[in-house]
Amino acid sequence: MLVRIKMKYIFALVTILATSVKAIGICHACIDGAAYTRVPIFENIRLSGQLAIDKTANIVYFHYEDSETIDHTASFDLDDIRFKIIPGISFSFARTVDQNTREVYMGGATGLYKYNPSTNRTEQVGLLDKTILDLQYKGKILYTIFKTKGLFIYEKQKSKSITQLSNYTIDFFVIDKKDDIYFISDGKVHRLKKGSKKVELFLNDFYVLSVDNYNGMYFVHPASHGIYSLNYKSDKLMRIGAFANGLPTKIVFDSSNNMIYLDANVDKLYYLMPNFGKCKVTRGIKRNKYRVKNPSVLSRKNIPTFDVQSIK
Repeated sequence: MLVRIKMKYIFALVTILATSVKAIGICHACIDGAAYTRVPIFENIRLSGQLAIDKTANIVYFHYEDSETIDHTASFDLDDIRFKIIPGISFSFARTVDQNTREVYMGGATGLYKYNPSTNRTEQVGLLDKTILDLQYKGKILYTIFKTKGLFIYEKQKSKSITQLSNYTIDFFVIDKKDDIYFISDGKVHRLKKGSKKVELFLNDFYVLSVDNYNGMYFVHPASHGIYSLNYKSDKLMRIGAFANGLPTKIVFDSSNNMIYLDANVDKLYYLMPNFGKCKVTRGIKRNKYRVKNPSVLSRKNIPTFDVQSIK
């Protein structure tokens, strides 16, 4: 089916700064002492639910509602600058990627779906009577259910609850390199360590949670714009940077380990591009030369504005 998108509602990849020279000196965020420029990926849309990224192909998966309030689950290829509507599923709220197979698991009001990017086919795979709120894949599927306490594991077409979390209303969760589960409940960050029988209150405030390409924990404090990572030796947060402004509410990392985030204040999805200029947001944070990766194709010169008239 041909889906037509009016010009003013298209997902326009804003032309990347006219030249890389212009990017130098623009500091929208600082991480590990390095300056970053934010580049809008697309705007003027209503995103909802999780962001997920296929880090092999550098493809972001998301849900949006168009100008006629019609739901679409879609993807955006950050390297090839290509937008695509995912067939076989319109509304989805939860999304996660098996980074080994590149299969995408999605959940919504009618259970769990699996999308195969190689065949471009989506199939319903289970939990048909569940409204899935959040998903993560860590060798198996972990999920939460709308208006239901607890966290569940779905494996071999069977579902079971994680006993230690059965009394918690979980708004969002991630799993780090130690297989520890960090989750938001009652506006605070909690943690269930692998093998532990007890949940601990980790942070007495709200933070946006994410893991990088090494499954290391990242925390963003929206109110102060602070960016933190977990020091696994001391088990404490290290402040490694900050956003200059905005309200970051969803964060994933691309194949070069650079942040992609949604600014809820302006409903724009941004890509943070290292510009190697002087950091102007934070002071006193030592530059980590190993943190700054080469920008992906998004940072190359002369990338045309993404202009979609029709998409299959």
